[in-house]
Amino acid sequence: MKKGVEVITDLEKAKILIDPMRREMMRLLASNPMTENELAKALGLSDPSIGYHLKILRSKGLIRRARKEVEEHGIVQKFYETTAFACFIDSRIMPLEIERYFMPVTLERARGIVSALNLISNNYEKIPTGELEEFARVLSSTIMSKVTRFSGNYDGDREEMIGKIYHDALAHLVGKPDLLPGAIRSLLLRGKKARSKK
Repeated sequence: MKKGVEVITDLEKAKILIDPMRREMMRLLASNPMTENELAKALGLSDPSIGYHLKILRSKGLIRRARKEVEEHGIVQKFYETTAFACFIDSRIMPLEIERYFMPVTLERARGIVSALNLISNNYEKIPTGELEEFARVLSSTIMSKVTRFSGNYDGDREEMIGKIYHDALAHLVGKPDLLPGAIRSLLLRGKKARSKK
């Protein structure tokens, strides 16, 4: 059994996860142990390139060898897996340059939620860039406050766990709308009203 969540507070671990290919490798290995060759095929990279990334991820304790299997011709296949189902980088304690590397992903998460709120409220409200960035930071901080529930061993589905974390974070923000920037707060409250009418 492996941990549900690893909270990344170590700057060196965060730096190696700046690389989007390593993050994708981590996502794939979280769901299913894979060999170097299987990862290479899944990602469209060469075996040596995958080996390089695996070495870096192993050196920081983010992945481990799950098992070895000896094939028919005596070739040993090594299967790798993550040490946790998901890693969350605590940007609250990271230097600005690290936070900025992850800002595009953080903003996409926030945009998705804003789009869903616009859909629920049956309206479209333009959100100024500054408020979207502030919402992204508040959301990330709230998510970080909810992940500790899953920091121990976890025996369940990865996506279900992540969904529960996001649900808990959003439920917290719905209960405390004063934490949100103005346009997001009004959008959230309209969405809440629209949902309660149904």
